[in-house]
Amino acid sequence: MDNIGMVEKDYNDNEDLEGHIFELYEKTPNREFKSHVQFIKATSLCEAEDMALEVNPDYWRTRSVRPVTVEYAWNAFTQLYYSYNIAKSVLGLDDFCGD
Repeated sequence: MDNIGMVEKDYNDNEDLEGHIFELYEKTPNREFKSHVQFIKATSLCEAEDMALEVNPDYWRTRSVRPVTVEYAWNAFTQLYYSYNIAKSVLGLDDFCGD
């Protein structure tokens, strides 16, 4: 996890991403957030929804798209990166999967 420092510099320098990051997420039957699926870079919510629709025309039944901040995306990235490295270590894949 040593290379997060290099990525953090890029995060701090990249204010032009604000307003262009959207999250595709699983939703509950009440349309509430359930879990993260993926991030989408787009110029608008409409474009992000269109991109999700291209991959899965029925995405709207169980998923939704919402705008998120760069800080939110960064926090999700660091959590996922940490979990990935722990899982890789637990599975004994440290030597198998080079980062």
